[in-house]
Amino acid sequence: MSGGEILHETARRLRLGVAPGVDLDTLGANLVPLLGVQSVRINATLRCVVVQHDGLPETRAAVLARLRTPPEQDSARTSLHKPKRPRPRSHRLATETAAWTPAVLAVAVPVLPQDWRRGAALGAVVTRVLTQADRMRNDPAAVLLDATSLASLALSGQPLVVSTSVLLRMLSERLSGRLVRQADDLLDHLLPTAAAQYTALRDPEDGGDWSFLPLRSLRAGDRVRLFRGDVVPVDGCVVQGSAVLVPAAQRGQPRLVSLGDHVASGERLHKGTLELRAEADAAASRLERLRAQVRHAVSSHEPAGRLAPGIERLLSLPLTASALVFGLTGDTARSAAMLQADPQQGLDLALPLAREAALYALARHGLLTAGLETIERLATASTLVLQDTGVLSSGRWTIEAVNTEAGGDAERVRSWLAALAAMPPEVLGSASFPDRVVRLWVRHGAVLRVDEHEVHLASRDRLQKVWGRPPGTETPFTVTGPMRRELLVVAAGRVVAQVVLVSALRPSALDRLNELAALGFDRVAIFVEGDGGCGGEAGPAAWRGQQGLELVIDEAGTRADWLADVARDGSPLVMVHTVLRDLVPPGSLSLTPTDADAGSHGVLLGDPLTSLVVARRLAQRVHRRLRLHQGTATAVNAALMTAAALRWLPPIGTSLVHHAFALLLLLDSLRVESLEALHQEPFAALRQPAKIPRRRRAARSVTQRSDSS
Repeated sequence: MSGGEILHETARRLRLGVAPGVDLDTLGANLVPLLGVQSVRINATLRCVVVQHDGLPETRAAVLARLRTPPEQDSARTSLHKPKRPRPRSHRLATETAAWTPAVLAVAVPVLPQDWRRGAALGAVVTRVLTQADRMRNDPAAVLLDATSLASLALSGQPLVVSTSVLLRMLSERLSGRLVRQADDLLDHLLPTAAAQYTALRDPEDGGDWSFLPLRSLRAGDRVRLFRGDVVPVDGCVVQGSAVLVPAAQRGQPRLVSLGDHVASGERLHKGTLELRAEADAAASRLERLRAQVRHAVSSHEPAGRLAPGIERLLSLPLTASALVFGLTGDTARSAAMLQADPQQGLDLALPLAREAALYALARHGLLTAGLETIERLATASTLVLQDTGVLSSGRWTIEAVNTEAGGDAERVRSWLAALAAMPPEVLGSASFPDRVVRLWVRHGAVLRVDEHEVHLASRDRLQKVWGRPPGTETPFTVTGPMRRELLVVAAGRVVAQVVLVSALRPSALDRLNELAALGFDRVAIFVEGDGGCGGEAGPAAWRGQQGLELVIDEAGTRADWLADVARDGSPLVMVHTVLRDLVPPGSLSLTPTDADAGSHGVLLGDPLTSLVVARRLAQRVHRRLRLHQGTATAVNAALMTAAALRWLPPIGTSLVHHAFALLLLLDSLRVESLEALHQEPFAALRQPAKIPRRRRAARSVTQRSDSS
């Protein structure tokens, strides 16, 4: 038993406990391929798994059934794909021989005597159907239509057309399969591979010795030494040394890190040496979350959509036209030739390749995403929602000031904060706190036992809710400036200190917002903290009413009402956030920055705003390219059907043009991989203020929302 106890459940989300002894990585790999599963998150510390799904009862039942079935424990640790049991050589040889039988018969058709050609052509058609067991299960109508048209041509005295069609179709299938596998391999090797073991020190307080520890056994609290060329194996904090790090899987700029800076697994040391203190287990590191995202992209089923249509509906076009011509003329050969111009042939091979190529192109430019559905939403959505911290700002908080009452010890307050954040004492002077920790302090507070006393840390709003009145409201402490958080330290029932934390805005944040507006986002909203959020002249609050932005207080009722209002007409939106994935309306797109918790539709690498700008441009180009493929395929094959019906082209001509177009479509899909984001000249919006489009109806500001509520 893998467990499967339901700890929490919503309409589209399951949190389930996992039994001790079950390999979490293998369990996650078994859940990802399930139809309807959108994401899988594993918490190694709490031994639980969170599954985001499509909300169907069948999907929920399949997830529970898979969790309660013992998973195979021998899955490969170094590959994204589950290893397959090798088949006997004789079985593989027989399968390969059978697969090539239609091609052999098709090649033999021109050299056989005239009386034998019809039989060889029919044999090629029959063996081809028999060797397409998988496609027969998934798309039987297309297989039978193709076989019917080829058999009709063979019986009508056109065996050479049958031979040509079979050979060209098999060539396209082989080429498509090979190119898709290559694209899969590119995605597989997109992320760096960490070493098998690292020099690490466990339990340094107990006087342990440095030794080599396997990657999978590294856990929070370990000290790890890294040298030039090493891949950072775990998320951690630098406690000694300095180095230049190169980001993973993106074209980002190298960065210099030193004492007190935080590093993320997957980054590579370009120069220098480091000693870091692990802040998470290797199995819960950022690199593993990114690998889970890539694994999901490679193995997930593409749902039907505008970019991945149910192409079997295109069958009605050649079938209706050929039936009409046959009813009017009774000409079997002419009707069979028209059936050869099937628009779905070519699209069914080009679409999987275009999907893998598009995912790789986006990943190279900073967005790990799950499929064409995500690309479609990113390309067409007109509403953008951003969280302030972690998206507009760096996501790291530093101590700007510690204000104490007369005679207070500011350094002691700093040591309390370090203890609450499990921060190493040696980096206290240059320490920064993760956004998730500060958000927890602001919203829920924290308690630390100091000797026999309790020290409370919370925001004024939290103290008001818990204690009925905020102690120490008479203190003269004030907070001004961008992206600041005020926290009060309470001891013995009174405020003894105030801590001001600051998080720097990302470079050119307003410029990036203008670029996104120029790329078609008609409505841009920022969710800001209601208690100690943005203030002063330099922060996002200064943009209210001037730049066409909507500022929404990030409180449960306010944000839920705002999202419900936006999603009322069913149009999708793009939300870039760190902790709000459960609020994303159905059909919308949930993206997270690299260091946010996994489980969204996509992960933005590096600077989230810069990556989002590039990803939006690429998604729009991919969207146009694939829509053009579908429209061109329908138009070309409709023209071929017309030409065949009017006998402007002989059957062999129809077959050659049709399959030649399918090959061109396939090769053009491969070119999606090399798409680049077109860098335009500096936007006019950067030269002129107030270029973010306003909504037709006036946007309600935070103050107006607060008053109305």
